[in-house]
Amino acid sequence: MFTIAEIKELIKAVEQSSISHFEWNNEGSKLVIAKNSALPEQLQPAAVPASANPISQKTAKPPTPEPEETVFCEIISPTVGTFYAAAEPGAAPFVTIGDRVEPDTIVCILEAMKLFNEVAAGVTGEVVKVLVKDGDFVEYGQPLFLVKP
Repeated sequence: MFTIAEIKELIKAVEQSSISHFEWNNEGSKLVIAKNSALPEQLQPAAVPASANPISQKTAKPPTPEPEETVFCEIISPTVGTFYAAAEPGAAPFVTIGDRVEPDTIVCILEAMKLFNEVAAGVTGEVVKVLVKDGDFVEYGQPLFLVKP
């Protein structure tokens, strides 16, 4: 990562140049320098944790261990189309939150140009979240479900 002096140099370089935006990503770290103060929300500067400031490291409390994050698998859309949670209107959905799925479990149907394609889970686990609503149009690669392995 950059030192404070290097970041100050980069800021000066961006200010003196014709570019309005500089972005750098490396190993989970991100640095964004922009001249325009009206940045989109996703580019707004994030709060710098106290552990990143070398001055406050001496006075900061030791970090408390964080609980392990649960990793979820996504069931993604293999095609574009309309998402249907059930085989027909009024029928029970293929899967609901809390259901156990296997790789060959049918989780939904996608309709594209009057063709109905069944989507299999492709993973083993428990459905923890349905990310789309019945009748929504979905894109290729869009996550449809989260599954806890």
